[in-house]
Amino acid sequence: MAEVEVAPYAPVVAVVDTVSSLGPRAREPQKITLQDLVRFHGHPCDGLVVAAAGIAYGLQALFPRGVVDRTDLAVAVNRSACYGDVAAYLTGARHRYGSLVVDPSLGDTWILTRRSTGRTVRVALRPGVKPQRLRRAEASLRRGGCEPAAIAEVQELQRHFALAVLSQPPGAVFVRESLPRFPYPTG
Repeated sequence: MAEVEVAPYAPVVAVVDTVSSLGPRAREPQKITLQDLVRFHGHPCDGLVVAAAGIAYGLQALFPRGVVDRTDLAVAVNRSACYGDVAAYLTGARHRYGSLVVDPSLGDTWILTRRSTGRTVRVALRPGVKPQRLRRAEASLRRGGCEPAAIAEVQELQRHFALAVLSQPPGAVFVRESLPRFPYPTG
């Protein structure tokens, strides 16, 4: 899925972190791309692409000046390893510190909060964006129908879905709304 990296709406997120475990924030931001996320996660999948696009869209609302402070975030995701890896990498949230919350009921939704301001957003994949054919094929594989032809079909459907997501402005793919507060306890 190398073509996702050059897709029109492939997310690039500028971030700052601390320069050491107890140090000050870095002065210069670094950029995180889909290629960085693939190296961390291990493979380029539609879950990685969709989560990256959705979370980046949420971060734009929380950090309108464009540079994300990864020391200032908490996020909630479903139990997908793909979504969780992307959320941790883009936001700096960590389960061990209570800033990465896993809520299986979230589905294709992410909730992000900027701790310093309390500003919280929910980003969800718009209904109908993920093709039903892909949903059915994935469900079939999960039930144990792992024939090579079925796996190849799902991979191709996922590739087309990922490219479709990155070929449209995020507002056409996701619903983003403000919440009054982050609905989970954090550490």
